[in-house]
Amino acid sequence: MPLTIPRLSLIFYVLCLGLGVPVHAERKPAVIVGAAPPQPVELNIKVRREGKTEIPLRIYGKAGEPLKYLIRVPPAHGRLSDPRATEREVSVVVYEPPADLGITTDKFSFAVQSAVGVSAAVEVAMTIVDQPPQLAIQDAIDFSTVRAGASNFRLLEISNHGGLIASGDVIVDPPWKIDGKAGYRLRNGDVAVFKIVFSPSVGGKFEGVARFTSEPEHSTTLRGVSESAITAEPAQWVLQQIPGDSTRSGNFELTNQLDEPRTLRLKTDARLKIPAQVTIPPHGRATIPVEASSQDAQAMDTEIQLEASDFSIAIPVRVPVLAAVFRATTPLVSFGRLAAGHPASARFQLENIGGTSGKVSWEIIPPFRVTENSATIQPGDKKEFPVEIESTVPGRYRTWLKLRAGDQSFDIPVEAEVAGAARSSTRMAGVPGSTATVDLSALPEPPEATPVVATPLIPFDWDMDPRVPSGVEVSQITPTSAIVEWPAVLSPAARFRVDMRQLKVDPDGRIETIWLQPTGIPIEARGKNYAAILTGLQPGEPWAVRIMTLPPSGEATRLFTVTFQTPPKTALLAQLPRPSLLQCLLVALLGLAAWHGWQWWRRRPVI
Repeated sequence: MPLTIPRLSLIFYVLCLGLGVPVHAERKPAVIVGAAPPQPVELNIKVRREGKTEIPLRIYGKAGEPLKYLIRVPPAHGRLSDPRATEREVSVVVYEPPADLGITTDKFSFAVQSAVGVSAAVEVAMTIVDQPPQLAIQDAIDFSTVRAGASNFRLLEISNHGGLIASGDVIVDPPWKIDGKAGYRLRNGDVAVFKIVFSPSVGGKFEGVARFTSEPEHSTTLRGVSESAITAEPAQWVLQQIPGDSTRSGNFELTNQLDEPRTLRLKTDARLKIPAQVTIPPHGRATIPVEASSQDAQAMDTEIQLEASDFSIAIPVRVPVLAAVFRATTPLVSFGRLAAGHPASARFQLENIGGTSGKVSWEIIPPFRVTENSATIQPGDKKEFPVEIESTVPGRYRTWLKLRAGDQSFDIPVEAEVAGAARSSTRMAGVPGSTATVDLSALPEPPEATPVVATPLIPFDWDMDPRVPSGVEVSQITPTSAIVEWPAVLSPAARFRVDMRQLKVDPDGRIETIWLQPTGIPIEARGKNYAAILTGLQPGEPWAVRIMTLPPSGEATRLFTVTFQTPPKTALLAQLPRPSLLQCLLVALLGLAAWHGWQWWRRRPVI
């Protein structure tokens, strides 16, 4: 009987029973000796962070049967779906990258199972790619029309359509500004809104840009129009210094462009003096005096803020450094009483109260002399210098020590009295080479000689200005009146006082200068000038008039001094025109006829 497979199986079963081998053990699938599972393909790929990416899982070659893909190690950061079969030998997984932009790589491993078994695991390495930031920006913003000093605003919106974070700042230039934070940090899809304020201080058309530091190649155009309610002339106010004066000041104009009056409040640096408030009529002008404090000699740049209920504007102000200003701390150089022929010396002192160093020079006429005639004095310094005299002629000597420093000039009065020498050596006549000493103090004092004067004998004014400021003049001079005018730009003060000089002789025969303060002298504004109207003057006399400024606080200071002379008041007859010879004869004939008529009247017969 042939051995068939069933019979062989029966024989094998019997043998197993005889040998005690269990015949009900679990049956294992048949394995083909020498066969291996398919080999999966390892991958190295790039994935985009935004969205999800499908990754195909494959094997090398063909298996000819359905395959099952197994995830052995999941990704460390992102999310991975279960494998999904798309073909008999191919499956796909879906990978979702992490949101953390700091993570740029990830990986997972997988194996493949076939009828012959499961393969070794292979790795899929992923590089996460981010899209560059991409801002969506408005092209232009129109701020419409506003009044100068007022403001309006618009909103600027930007968003990031890219993958990476957009980080930077929004930058605008005046007259625009950003109200709030100017920085942004935008992820993909984020939106930022900025409040941009248009606040012009002057009128005109304006165009600028908003720039973005993360994308310098892109910008937003900004446009706006400003109408001026108040204009300043000039656009920047620069103070000026009068030579020799420690004050830097100026008068500037504001113009009201509106149909109604405007009242403005003025605010500025504490080192400037300005009015606290000013009212400008419709389409009118107002003059604003500005004065810098002499306590701060340095240059500075500041501004004056003009504020109204609905707007405010700022006017830049430039204050130059205070130039060298020299003052004589010695009001009079007096030698006193000297002996003739004996040299003597006295000193005068100068100080520089300005903010820069300067050179000052001086000169004097004989019999006075100086050993040096110039010096450079630093700011805040004081220096003394000698003046000498030697004269053999008795008399009273009075003159000026004239000083000059650039455009500044001033004088110091100098006086001395030479009374006679105490001792003198003289050569005796007729005896060659012999000398004798004569004690002049024992001799009777000679009669007082005519004073030898170094011009002038009577100083015209110890406090005179060597140079009258430009624009100052005395006009309409009559025997009893005159008008003194000066430019308003000489001082920011609005109140003044008029002083008039009086000369007196003291008991020692010296000339004294006294300044009187007459009341009732009207001072009025005439355009850009001030005018003091003097009346009740004496005819035919010299006059010295000093104009003093009266600041709101502090002492009065001299602005300038001028001199003039009133003409003499002529008699009435002298004012009549001189008659001709024919007119004289006619008057004589008329007089003779009148006399004869009178005589006839007296002798007429009485009836």
